[in-house]
Amino acid sequence: MGRAIVLVCLPWVGLLMAGVAAAALLIWLSGARWQVARVWLLHRDQSGAVQSLSFVLTLPLFILVLLFIIQVSQLMIAAAVVQYAAFAAARAAIVWIPANLGSEEANCFATLCRIDRSAPGTVEPVWDLESPAFGPRSGGLTYVVEPGSPKYQKIWAAAVLACMAISPSSPNLVSVGGASGNAAPLPGNSTAVASVLERAYRAMVPRSQSDVSTRIRNKLAYAMENTQIEVRFYHPNSEVPLQDYSVYARPRQNPNQPVKPREVLDDRFQPLGFKAPSDPTVGTMELGWRDPITVTVYHQFALLPGPGRFLSRPNPKVPSDTVHQRISLQGGVYKYPLWASATLGNEGEKSVIPYWETY
Repeated sequence: MGRAIVLVCLPWVGLLMAGVAAAALLIWLSGARWQVARVWLLHRDQSGAVQSLSFVLTLPLFILVLLFIIQVSQLMIAAAVVQYAAFAAARAAIVWIPANLGSEEANCFATLCRIDRSAPGTVEPVWDLESPAFGPRSGGLTYVVEPGSPKYQKIWAAAVLACMAISPSSPNLVSVGGASGNAAPLPGNSTAVASVLERAYRAMVPRSQSDVSTRIRNKLAYAMENTQIEVRFYHPNSEVPLQDYSVYARPRQNPNQPVKPREVLDDRFQPLGFKAPSDPTVGTMELGWRDPITVTVYHQFALLPGPGRFLSRPNPKVPSDTVHQRISLQGGVYKYPLWASATLGNEGEKSVIPYWETY
């Protein structure tokens, strides 16, 4: 994750250095000189002063450069936070997916998992167990989990909590927010989550007198509204395809009898298979017990009003500039999309059994 953060922040570091250089150039052109010793005496200075024409002319541009430096610094922090949010969501995925939630069994999703055949490394397996070509091969299939299931919501909640750190606390920036100074309403059990966060804050900072409750609720509301995830997993063709093989199993009257041909068994001598929906649009979908799970987090980062308005305008002199195309104005707020992905291996309870057949 550290290497990914460095790679994401490299362009912003270049912009930050360019902004600092521009600010230094403006100071030099205005005729100002650095006198560090006089800064300590500035608070005692009671004499009047006359602003020079050069300072008045360069002040608006200088303030714009300063805001640009602040904005780039915030974007660098936000990029690192979104990278962490992706890692936190992937870590939540490998914890919750193998869990049994009642409505969703271990390693199962209660929603549809569609196959993304445009993903890299896609090789269609041989699904028919009776086919002579059935067996291990290279490549695999990538499945995309549709939202809505309890496990999906828990993974999304991990990303939302991580993105709260870069979410604004003003209720005016949330489409469901109330009047200025009031906390934005939260859907579902999010109010309980906000209460837990407030209690944690009060326990760590017992002397704080600030209205942290309103700030937490507003930040949580913004993060929930502007954070989305995509969960996908990759099932390699070195393992049996994700389908139910019970139709191929031939029951044995006596456990000591030899197994009939082409029956796929696991280490407990049970038919090997997965919970796959008979109807491809509904039902429970089971993934592999050690399939790599990739979670991508998308967050709409709120820009400062000044730099956001400036960067959202196209620059006709720079046709290759695409920054303004990514910035959107929603509810009076300029938002810049940030995204990051993290991949971790599923930690299911069952062991992975390679292809083996008995005759």
